[in-house]
Amino acid sequence: MFKTIIATALLTTVAATGASAHEIWLERHGDTVRTYVGDATGERDRGETLVKLVPTSKLFASDPAQVAPVSATPEHLVAKATGVLGGKGDLRYYNDQVWAPWQNKEGVFEAAAFQARTGRSETRAVHDFELVPLAPGSDSFTLLFKGQPLPATDVTLINPALWGKTVKTDAAGRVTVPVSAKGRYILVARHSAPADVEIAGQKVSKLQHIASLSFDAK
Repeated sequence: MFKTIIATALLTTVAATGASAHEIWLERHGDTVRTYVGDATGERDRGETLVKLVPTSKLFASDPAQVAPVSATPEHLVAKATGVLGGKGDLRYYNDQVWAPWQNKEGVFEAAAFQARTGRSETRAVHDFELVPLAPGSDSFTLLFKGQPLPATDVTLINPALWGKTVKTDAAGRVTVPVSAKGRYILVARHSAPADVEIAGQKVSKLQHIASLSFDAK
């Protein structure tokens, strides 16, 4: 009994720590798209950890039913940005099985849903949790959860030098990226919400939504 309590506590701690330090983001490189997992400003997942994500990865453009096949390299997942991905438009990635569901201190099962996007040409959300540009190519974004803006929510802004700064969305759920140099910018936000879903065979009552948006400033 005591060992079970200790094991549950350790799992809860590891999951909570991981959720606060992990994100998934997309990068375009020519006609390929790479999916990175880990800390955008620090250590990234590699090797077998990435291989295990291939079966549950969903990489798509605007229709979650039209997914592209992904494969694993030692440092990232990769796919061709052609075919169902539609060429040069915005791309998205979803995975709610990066970690197995875990039980929190209240005995409620939680899971993490990673929702990534690259590009800022589309002004609509596809994911439940997504950063959406105010206009095509805009440096300002609205953080939406199921279509509703989220005010006073932390968003981490990461510049091309991999320096991160956390700001809060305003009363309208908006945030502006101070684009001061060429290169890739990454935005990361997190939001917890009640849920009633089954993930990896486990009924889950709470989802940790983790969203990212990346774009290249030229």
